[in-house]
Amino acid sequence: MTQTIRNDLDTASFNEPILRGLTEVEFVRDILSTEALDPGLEQPLQGFEARILKRHLRKVIIDYTLKFKDSTRNYIGLYRESDERLGHTFSVLKTLRSNGFGQDSRLRVPSPVLYVPALSFLMMEQAEGEPLRGIFENGKDPGPYVKGTARWLSKLHNSDITLDGESSQEDEIAASNRYARGGSWLLPTLKSEIQSISNQLIDAQKAFRPRQRKPIHGDYHPRNIIVAPDLTTVIDFEEARMGDPAFDVGYFTAQTKMTHGLGGSTVQAVEAFIQEYQENQPSIDPDLVHRAAVFEAQSYLQRIYHTYYLLALRPDFDLISEWLNECQGCLRRAQSSRLETGRRNQ
Repeated sequence: MTQTIRNDLDTASFNEPILRGLTEVEFVRDILSTEALDPGLEQPLQGFEARILKRHLRKVIIDYTLKFKDSTRNYIGLYRESDERLGHTFSVLKTLRSNGFGQDSRLRVPSPVLYVPALSFLMMEQAEGEPLRGIFENGKDPGPYVKGTARWLSKLHNSDITLDGESSQEDEIAASNRYARGGSWLLPTLKSEIQSISNQLIDAQKAFRPRQRKPIHGDYHPRNIIVAPDLTTVIDFEEARMGDPAFDVGYFTAQTKMTHGLGGSTVQAVEAFIQEYQENQPSIDPDLVHRAAVFEAQSYLQRIYHTYYLLALRPDFDLISEWLNECQGCLRRAQSSRLETGRRNQ
């Protein structure tokens, strides 16, 4: 007899027929019958547990625990209401697994199990370890883990993989305009400051030299990076595409500072990340520091836009002012780095 357990974070969430079906044992039995989970697995299912880990906007994350006679398997299910981005994620995972990010590597992605377009549902193996965010929050030394994080990103950026979708320089500038418009509308008392920052940011982006687009993650931050000793697994590839690698570097830097503060340990971890990333590049990129600082500045505006405009949370003006100050500091560093690079090239 199969034991079925549900540990609901939000009981009301199971009122939706599709979600209820995705957490039923019969759904998992159907998957097992296709041999998608493990072609060699012949043992009957003896225990089953489904837990909703998180519900955010239209996305639901489900944790599945499957118990067999001799083993226990853990999987993650992702459900998005009427959204094709999970299909993109499934494709990216398969591409990366077959191009050096598989089980034989210490820098990897989870194995995708199946994607069901009709249900907007993706299942994959659960990654080993804990989110990098937890390392920061629990006061552990993040140094060894951020170095693995940097090596993973460097490996992606230097691969010959081609992903669907591309973020052009024009797209990057359009995003900055969108974040500034939303922030100015929502925070009229800060409108002039936001517009001044936006003008500097866009001027800096327009001055970028044309660069070859490379595969980027697009949402590279500590919650999407699962770490264990000598093992780094990255998840959530909905925003993965071809783009400027400096975007991932600047985005990770800003997201880490905004989530874990501007204290010495966080700043040191970010500096270690950037240094390790640069040391794992096949050649020196003289513009990297400049471009990463510009994208870091953009990421502060993006966080304000996402948190207070899209999610409609109550504005925390002290926090917003702190982020805008960091944004201005990034633009000053970017300008200084650009001038220094120009002098070296003379």
